[in-house]
Amino acid sequence: SKIPAMVRLKVWLGLESNEIEWQNVQKEGEISVFAECYENQINVPVAGWTNKGMPTKPKFSDSTGEIKIRREDFRAPAGWDWEADWVVAPERSLTITHDAGLNHFLEDTYENEMRNPGGQWGPATVNWTDVKGDFKEGTEELDEQISDGWIWDEDSEWSIDMNRGVDDTGWEYCVEATIGSWGPVERTYHLCRRRRWVRGRTRIEDPKVVAKQKKLEQQALDGWEYAPVWGMKFHMKEKKMDMVRRRRWHRKLVKKSPDAAATFSFDTSEQDLEGESTSLLAKMTSAEKRKAMKMSPRMYINYKEGSKYQLRAYVYQSRGLVAADSDSFSDPFARVLFLTQSQTTEVIKKTVCPTWDQSLIYDDITIFDTQQDLLTNAPNIVIEIYDHDAFGSSEFLGRTVVQPMVKLDPSDKRVARLQWHNLTKKPNELAGELLASFELFALDSGDLPFLPPKKGNLYLVPSGIRPVMQRTGIEVLCWGLRNMKNYQLTSVSSPSIEFECGGYIYKSDIIKDMSKNPNFPTPLIFFDVNLPKEDLYIPPMNIRVRDNRQFGRKPTVGVHSIKTLTPFRCTPPMLTDDEGIESDAASMKVVVDVEEEEVKHKAIDIKDETEVVEEFDWWSKFYASMGDRDKAGDYLDKEYDIIKIYNHELERVDEYDEFNDFLATFDLIRGKQEDDEEPEIVGQFKGNFALYPLSPDDKEASTKRIYSEARLRSSVPVGVKVRIYIIRAIDVQPLDDGGKADPYVVIKLGKDKKDDNDNYKPNTLNPVFGKVYEMSTVIPLFKDLKITIVDYDLMSSDDDIGETIIDLENRFLTKYRATCGLSQTYNISGCNKWRDSQKPRDILDQTCKQNNQQPPNYIGNNKVVVSGKTYTLFQFEGDKPAGQHVGPPEERLALHVLHSMKLVPEHVETRPLYNPAQPNIEQGRLQMWVDIFPKSLGDPPEPINIEPRAAQNYVLRCVIWNTADVLLQETSFTGEQMSDIYVKGWLDGVNEKQKTDVHYRSLDGEGNFNWRFVFPFDYLPAEKLVVIRKKEHFWSLDKTEEQLPPRFAIQVWDNDLFSADDYIGQMMLNLERMPAPAKTAHSCSLGQFDLSKHKPISLFQMKRSRGWWPIITEETAEGILAGKVEMELELVSAEEAEERPAAKARDEPNLNPALDPPNRPATSFLWFTSPWKSFKYIIWRRYKWYLLGGVIFLLVGALVGLFLYNLPGYTAKAILGA
Repeated sequence: SKIPAMVRLKVWLGLESNEIEWQNVQKEGEISVFAECYENQINVPVAGWTNKGMPTKPKFSDSTGEIKIRREDFRAPAGWDWEADWVVAPERSLTITHDAGLNHFLEDTYENEMRNPGGQWGPATVNWTDVKGDFKEGTEELDEQISDGWIWDEDSEWSIDMNRGVDDTGWEYCVEATIGSWGPVERTYHLCRRRRWVRGRTRIEDPKVVAKQKKLEQQALDGWEYAPVWGMKFHMKEKKMDMVRRRRWHRKLVKKSPDAAATFSFDTSEQDLEGESTSLLAKMTSAEKRKAMKMSPRMYINYKEGSKYQLRAYVYQSRGLVAADSDSFSDPFARVLFLTQSQTTEVIKKTVCPTWDQSLIYDDITIFDTQQDLLTNAPNIVIEIYDHDAFGSSEFLGRTVVQPMVKLDPSDKRVARLQWHNLTKKPNELAGELLASFELFALDSGDLPFLPPKKGNLYLVPSGIRPVMQRTGIEVLCWGLRNMKNYQLTSVSSPSIEFECGGYIYKSDIIKDMSKNPNFPTPLIFFDVNLPKEDLYIPPMNIRVRDNRQFGRKPTVGVHSIKTLTPFRCTPPMLTDDEGIESDAASMKVVVDVEEEEVKHKAIDIKDETEVVEEFDWWSKFYASMGDRDKAGDYLDKEYDIIKIYNHELERVDEYDEFNDFLATFDLIRGKQEDDEEPEIVGQFKGNFALYPLSPDDKEASTKRIYSEARLRSSVPVGVKVRIYIIRAIDVQPLDDGGKADPYVVIKLGKDKKDDNDNYKPNTLNPVFGKVYEMSTVIPLFKDLKITIVDYDLMSSDDDIGETIIDLENRFLTKYRATCGLSQTYNISGCNKWRDSQKPRDILDQTCKQNNQQPPNYIGNNKVVVSGKTYTLFQFEGDKPAGQHVGPPEERLALHVLHSMKLVPEHVETRPLYNPAQPNIEQGRLQMWVDIFPKSLGDPPEPINIEPRAAQNYVLRCVIWNTADVLLQETSFTGEQMSDIYVKGWLDGVNEKQKTDVHYRSLDGEGNFNWRFVFPFDYLPAEKLVVIRKKEHFWSLDKTEEQLPPRFAIQVWDNDLFSADDYIGQMMLNLERMPAPAKTAHSCSLGQFDLSKHKPISLFQMKRSRGWWPIITEETAEGILAGKVEMELELVSAEEAEERPAAKARDEPNLNPALDPPNRPATSFLWFTSPWKSFKYIIWRRYKWYLLGGVIFLLVGALVGLFLYNLPGYTAKAILGA
């Protein structure tokens, strides 16, 4: 058996030289140091108890019996000496029995039987045992041997415990008793059985018994401890089976020198004080020495005197406990431990918010501490909450530790106020709260206060400490139940609810059929009860849902505990007009002495209105509301309506308070709550509460209600049409290998499901859906709108990215009218056309009725009185002229009044997406809104078109005419500076790059091309972005969409045949905001790109532009002029491109404009393809005189050579006269 216990540990960490500080810490007692050894004996037949002939144990040993130790071998450490001789010191812990610390105990013993296979049951070899199978006295022996200081309970006899897993006669069966595995069903192979007998006993305070106990303790001073064999647990009382015994010897050590060794660091050298090797260690083996080195002297704190105290523990109630039983409840009781005593409260059945209202008195508590130290450091009180089980041990629910209020003087006027204390089951894990307080009185300081009043055998919390009660009214709006899960494989069809608060229980009506109407037929319940006046002590409200089934079965199918009703506190209600008292609004008379006049505005011809071309779409309104002027265009300049963009869910807006003004949602749980698991939500209770004080003398107070039948809306299911506007998702979780996703929308409302997997958005984490889904449902039968963003997969099943759930019922019933957001103005046409199924005047009438206000009183069409307050149209609009789209003035005025009532405006909410597999981790966000239209009001207007803006097809035609002043990059072998110029161009994001032919051998930076580039592309005019769709990889299934600014790049290059081309410079033009061209090459400069000095132009507006633009090289931060390009840019739509065709380069059709071949100089050619031109224009032009001189030189040389060659012959002939 387990006994309540508390370990008090005091640890001192410091240096050995500072041991005196360790001594000073022990103020309440004196530290004593003892040497210790054990005397061992065995029981030999005939001879009796002796220490001779023990084969395994020495006569004297340590506590383990392994190390041989003789008393004469002990030597006092240096600086220490013996105070007295060896004395017997019995182990006091052995006197503690299984009923220690308890005032009431349930004694038990097990009756055992056995049988042979196929035989009859008979007594077992050991007929009576404990739960472990060890021998124990039977019922008759226990009757005669009842422990001293105890008596059997009155009218209590031995009885069989049937509150266990047993059969009808209390037996449990197994194959072999030593194996265990007991079960309640008898089988033919079972050979053993047992049953438990129990009888309660109570401790008595009998002086004779106490004196006898002291005498027995004196007799136990011989100190023997008994056990059947060595190694088993020892006990004080000798039994027949005991064969070994031992007793402990102590010898006290005292310090004789200030320099003596510390008690925790005695010298263990092998030399004694005289230097002789006769110490204990010298006689030990090496293994024994290692064990002895770990030994330390026994240190005790001896208390000389102490003071007597009385503790009064006031345990009032607890809340928020863990459900430890399968029925979703616990049977809690509190155990209060203080020093050497503990007591328990009564067990409260089937609750997680018990109210004990009990005082526990602890008398004659001895505390060994000064009273002044006690004031600053009182001992801790440990309070543990347990769940009582009929069989088996109680289950731990939580623990808290507090200190009592110490009162040394009984006349101390301080009051131990009840306080809430957090219960913990694991570190940093809240397991509930306990309302309690504690007082510690000194007994020797005078008469104590009177004991608390009793109720039966229990002390109650005294009136000065218990909460002050007052008459209180609690109104319960018991509206209905939602999403109830099956219980025991059967649906919950006819539930009812029990409400319990402060011990008062009220029951609701029964819902006849959950499938037809899950609301209660009578939703109003009123409590007229006495509750604590202070909010701190308001008890919790416990909600228990039962299902009324056949044969009278009413199982609990869900519970919820509201920690406190303080948030529902309100002012007491006043009688309404119907009850005979005139309300303020009704008694207020408004006298308006004004001349009625109609507000006259310029009439608008609806026929002509339809002919007005609307230049803004819904996305302009959306981006304008977000402050993105680039995408909104001139929308804000027109002062049109904007919408409210919430960065969170609509219900999280502070002023709306989760739309709990009419109905709040309370999650129901079921079953036992495990430590590491979140409780399972099995349904929801829809309702609300109102708490207010009642006059104790007012007998009619219970007739005045916050919730009246007149204020309640109909609980009959309502058919509605729901429009879900899904705008876009932001930063969704990537689920594909490439770090992207292919998201699409799945919407589920009741049994209706919209799966839009055919329109998934490929390769994006920020998909723009722009779709409207229309569904029908019945509220409250199907009130949860579930929107899931799913990742599309071709080869495997699709994966859920995240989901969000919207409670349509709360939006439908809230006073803030969250069904359809109110636009800023009432327009009958245009992009802000009224989209609600009710007009503003109808909405105002309905709102006043729901708020118990008088109907609005219209005076003309520009003035209205609502709740005694006058509103005029001039207050809201002033002298501002009415626009072309606005509606009638009375409707506009009603709308302005509605805005003053803080109703939900036209909005877009941003809802986080969560995945059930990864709760509380956001998987992205979804921008959307929901409109709800009751079918009884007829068909609503057409939905708003929020389709994403479609890109328009454009063609960019760029004609490269000429270049000038291009930097010459190369030097020919003849030493000339030249470049082989060509121009390259592309549209940013488009892979296709086009280039001209090459103007070879430009000697002055001039190039002639007459070359056309043609770039088709998709463009969003409103957002001024180019839409690029392309596959990221050749194996990609879908194209990835990207939006970029319309940037057009032109680069000038130098062509090389046998090496990479040389980059000369470039120009990047944003077609929406580009520099204007220069008319001549001479006026073209880098200053054109300074848009602060030169007005930019837009090609999308001008459509065509021709002139000169500078080419820049980025060799410096400012850039260097690397050349000039003359070109013509033309932007045409796809339709215009078909009407006025033009091919690339100079291909056919070479039209719009027709391009002739460039008139390039004769020096522009490729040298190895034209040898004659190379000689004529490269060699001859530069080296002709050298060539002519060379030819003349060769001719002259040839003549001279011939002359010299023929000279000898002619000379010989002349000599010979030939």
